[in-house]
Amino acid sequence: MAQQMSQITKLLLGVWMAGVVVAMFLVVPQYQGLGDAGRIIIMHVPTAWVSVLAFAVSAIFSGLYLWRGRPADDHRALAAAESGFLFTVLATVTGAIFSQVVWGIYWNWDPRQTSIFVLLLIYAALFALRSAIDHGERRRKLSAVYSLFAFITVPFLMFIAPRAADSTLHPNCAFLPGSKCDGVVLAEGQIRLLGDRKIELLSLDRQGDLMVAQVEVSEPGLTSSSMLEPSFDLAQGRPDVSPNFPGLRFQLALEEVDTTTGNVRLNIEAPGTGLMDNPRTLFTFLASNLGFTALFLWMLQVRTNLLGVRWDLERREGALV
Repeated sequence: MAQQMSQITKLLLGVWMAGVVVAMFLVVPQYQGLGDAGRIIIMHVPTAWVSVLAFAVSAIFSGLYLWRGRPADDHRALAAAESGFLFTVLATVTGAIFSQVVWGIYWNWDPRQTSIFVLLLIYAALFALRSAIDHGERRRKLSAVYSLFAFITVPFLMFIAPRAADSTLHPNCAFLPGSKCDGVVLAEGQIRLLGDRKIELLSLDRQGDLMVAQVEVSEPGLTSSSMLEPSFDLAQGRPDVSPNFPGLRFQLALEEVDTTTGNVRLNIEAPGTGLMDNPRTLFTFLASNLGFTALFLWMLQVRTNLLGVRWDLERREGALV
């Protein structure tokens, strides 16, 4: 009966995930300005979320092992850590693909890319630690302690560090509903950094109800520069024309104009708005999160059972010797 239920669960999970993939391409509409590239968010974000969940589960069972000393808790902790590592790799790969499409580069050591790479190294060290210790009980105890300390870094590396730095990737105002990038405030002739690009406000001209700014944008390393002219509609109180950054699918928006001082606020924005406002996109996104979470739980159970069988065989072999 249990085996039959396992087969049914596996079949339902496969059908669910297949449905998510089909919906990602046939149901989710194209994201304005990003085209098909925007669809990868349906995979990228859930895998990142599940990696955090898996590492949390690993830490919980590591604590339970230190408390109760049951090998089964160590098996679950290891299985969860392995799954978390796999999902982190998937999140990194899908993020790099999206980065290439949108920013024109797979990897540039952006703070979020750097932090997730460090996280992979931390958990790779956990697996190296386990393989380096032969004594079973000692290996389990040291691994449990390491896993607890490793998880302490997860919230910092996944959520705090990327937001504490000026990231050229993942501008919050572009992707996260309800969040907002501050941008930079400039007076005429001033130079500031927006991400890793130097911007200089050369002039600000009024054309009726429109305020048009001439902004020189220099690429990282000052390799080249371009002239952009974002505008602001005074009557509507919102940006009018937001030109694309050179070679990127993101725009330079003139978000505020102080007509008294001549100061302006410039920001990087996504070409489309409300990625999750579309019901089809939101439903598919939630279905993907649920599917990947269920996939993790299934992987956790299967891997835990395999580790349990291996441990039982090793114990019997030791008893026979």
